[in-house]
Amino acid sequence: MSRWWQKIAALDALQWRYLALSLVLLPAIDVSLRCVGFRRTKRWLEARVKSPDAKLGGNAVEATAAQIAAVVSLAGRRSLWPTSCLRQALGLWVLLARRGIASEVRVGVESMPEAGFAAHAWVERNDEVLIGGEHARERYVTLL
Repeated sequence: MSRWWQKIAALDALQWRYLALSLVLLPAIDVSLRCVGFRRTKRWLEARVKSPDAKLGGNAVEATAAQIAAVVSLAGRRSLWPTSCLRQALGLWVLLARRGIASEVRVGVESMPEAGFAAHAWVERNDEVLIGGEHARERYVTLL
């Protein structure tokens, strides 16, 4: 069995749910970003969220956030619809917020101008990068 199928087979019910939601949500975010831009897309997503940390407490929040981040990343890499770091970051942010888990979308630009222009998006919770790589804070200057 391939590694991809092993990962899929090992998912629990919560992860399956968020994988399915991600496979629908990521293309919707992509279309929205292309049609109406970042600000209107973020407002549209914000209208569908709850107050932070409303449902879970303690270590359950961190474990659930990590599980959801893992399946959003998996969906982003394996989806038939191409996704970028911004789409994945917004998707994770809204799924966490709908679960009542607070997080922040960060957008940054390359901190070494000689390397050329590069931008990246990631999601942080309690100063931990959930999606987008640990390198994000060192390599990029945060704009948002």
